[in-house]
Amino acid sequence: MKSFIGTGVLFLPKAFYNGGLLFSSIVLILVSVISLVSILKLVKVRSIVPGGFGEIGGVLYGKWLRYVILSDIAVSQMGFTCAYFIFVAKNISDLISTWSECQIEVSEHTLIMLQLLVYIPFSFLRKMKSFSNAALIANIAIMFGLGYIYMMDLGALFTAGPAEVQMFNSKSFGLFLGTASFTFEGIGLVLPIVSSMKEPEKFPRLMTMAMAIISMIFVSIGALSYATFGEKTQAVILLNLPQVPATQITQMLYVIAIILTVPLMMFPAVRIIEQAVFGRKTGKYSTKIKAEKNVLRTLLCLVASGIAYAGSTNLDNFVALIGAFACIPLAFIFPALFHLKAIASSPLAKLGDLSLILIGLCTMVFVTFNTLATWSTAEEANRCTPGIP
Repeated sequence: MKSFIGTGVLFLPKAFYNGGLLFSSIVLILVSVISLVSILKLVKVRSIVPGGFGEIGGVLYGKWLRYVILSDIAVSQMGFTCAYFIFVAKNISDLISTWSECQIEVSEHTLIMLQLLVYIPFSFLRKMKSFSNAALIANIAIMFGLGYIYMMDLGALFTAGPAEVQMFNSKSFGLFLGTASFTFEGIGLVLPIVSSMKEPEKFPRLMTMAMAIISMIFVSIGALSYATFGEKTQAVILLNLPQVPATQITQMLYVIAIILTVPLMMFPAVRIIEQAVFGRKTGKYSTKIKAEKNVLRTLLCLVASGIAYAGSTNLDNFVALIGAFACIPLAFIFPALFHLKAIASSPLAKLGDLSLILIGLCTMVFVTFNTLATWSTAEEANRCTPGIP
């Protein structure tokens, strides 16, 4: 479940605002079902065509699809990294404003660039075992954070009652579709998990149970938080919570966990891009190659910070764009393409795969254009803005 429950769940309340309470609840369940179907299709294909995501695509459709898949993985991982830059900046900015009682405000743009002082040196590390403890910190932060959000939401609903909400938001529902895809993007870790299992035949049943639990968590967090804060719901729900010590501890835990896991998030993209640029050349025995790779890693950090800088004022749009452009192909389109070529034999099975491909393509195009069309450069409200608790 950790593959799917990350910081994306903290973006869901604003996504529910964008989609509307009823629409978002129904569609999020549908997305979870489609995600599960795609995962099970992918696992079935792997039993016939061994290998990773890219390798399977290459075997079934040729090198061109392998390159497309690897490029998509690199783009999605870089996109997650950019979103994490913004997430960290927003939470640190919020903490500074709280501690200084709004007397000191450090811009999110400044905080995004300052993170490079940490991420660039981290990116030079070759052994990801150095960050193994980060996963434990992230797990603690997520469990503590979810429990705290439930407690605060339910407490506010019982004392103040629900805020005014919409059942369907016709103006921005496209953003919800992208964010939902972003939130359920864990398919890249499915094949490594199956490969490491002693009894992989149990995976479908375990995955179905896990997806049911994940769906309940996602729908309840999104719905409860949106019902609690209504139109004041922030892009990161932690920014809506009252600034008491427990909230600050939760924010700090998340910030530390994300800072430590950003290098892990970038690692697949770095490896894919290095392979494309350097091929089999290694810096293990060549100082020159190692230096050149470090320059490339520095450039990737700079690119990520630059994209985050540009997207920081519209985090919900930015997350939706990543979900539409990078996550939908990986989660829905490619598994259906694999299944269509490797397994589907009956007309009904082929129709199911083609339908999934068509739905994925249409959703990707619609959400991408809708996200760009509704992009705003206006500064988002923060805790020091009048009217924000």
